[in-house]
Amino acid sequence: MLVISMDGLRHDYPEKSQSGGLSLMSSKGVKAKSLIPVYQSTTFPTHVSMATGVYPDKHGIMHNSFYDTQKGSYSYSPEANWIQSKPIWAYLEEKGIKTATYFWVGSETAWNGIEITYSKFPFSSWVSEKTKIQQILDWLSLPDNERPRLIMSWWHGIDSAAHKYGINNKKVTQKFMQQDRHLLDLINKIEDKGLWEKLTLIVVSDHGMTDITNLINIRELLKKENIRARISIGPAVGHIFLEDKDDLTDAIRILKQNKYLQVKRKHEIDDSLHLNHPTRAGDIVVFTESPNMLVSRKNNDPPIGMHGYNPKINKDMEGVFLAYGNKIKPKAINKVKQVDVAPTILSLLDVEIPKYMEGKEIKLN
Repeated sequence: MLVISMDGLRHDYPEKSQSGGLSLMSSKGVKAKSLIPVYQSTTFPTHVSMATGVYPDKHGIMHNSFYDTQKGSYSYSPEANWIQSKPIWAYLEEKGIKTATYFWVGSETAWNGIEITYSKFPFSSWVSEKTKIQQILDWLSLPDNERPRLIMSWWHGIDSAAHKYGINNKKVTQKFMQQDRHLLDLINKIEDKGLWEKLTLIVVSDHGMTDITNLINIRELLKKENIRARISIGPAVGHIFLEDKDDLTDAIRILKQNKYLQVKRKHEIDDSLHLNHPTRAGDIVVFTESPNMLVSRKNNDPPIGMHGYNPKINKDMEGVFLAYGNKIKPKAINKVKQVDVAPTILSLLDVEIPKYMEGKEIKLN
């Protein structure tokens, strides 16, 4: 079982593939209409949801960085124990099933003492897909008793290019075509090894992408009323931890003056958003939608492309889900959810799906 995540690949990008890996997978495998990310739709919470089968309010990774009232600050941490629900590799390793990861979020260290058999770390954005492909092939070439039954790998996708240039820039399309060729190269090399009769490939993305034009500085808004707070911000959701709880009413009033913000107290957050974590949700939570982006400091070089927004409102946030190889019957299917990825992997591996997972198996044959 091989799972590859292409960062930032929006749901419509497989249609741009003409003769690459995604075109092949679309015609000979399963292609979902889209993959619906969790909220906020940013890299760390989405990857952890795909690995755990639960939403961020359960696994606790609220954004790439966040604040916990008991543990303190988290920022792109390699420490797996911040994750509060068992990742799929830990679940399998406990059963004696070998796993391997190459830069999947949360896999750089042991989770509560459970080691991954093969893990590449520390993360580096300079590592090429060619290097990852060679390592994947090396893992697949190991003897039966040493070979991992699950390999999960993060690829660059179009994320960095789309942030810098915007979703419709030709440089983003060029980056996509490059990634698509790398995927085809991997598929062909697996074919050369004669492994498709016993190997399944799933390609996903963590989120989509949209263009933005307006930055909202939450810290500056609160400064107008001399309100002091710890601000834990993502592009679409901001958690505000007040130093003085008596400032709550004034803080809400000043924030609501901005017409692009929705402002909620912690207990007012809709359960369906899965954002009300007991120690990682703020006293006040602010929300915005594109083309706006939340910030907490001045940004002299703001991004053009961004994500993180509510996928129930913004379809641009939807990603991709494709499957190919063993146990896969070619067909098109409807939209699927990120929390469905982990239980689907377990089903394909003929391993029992644990009750704590909130997602459901995707039928692929």
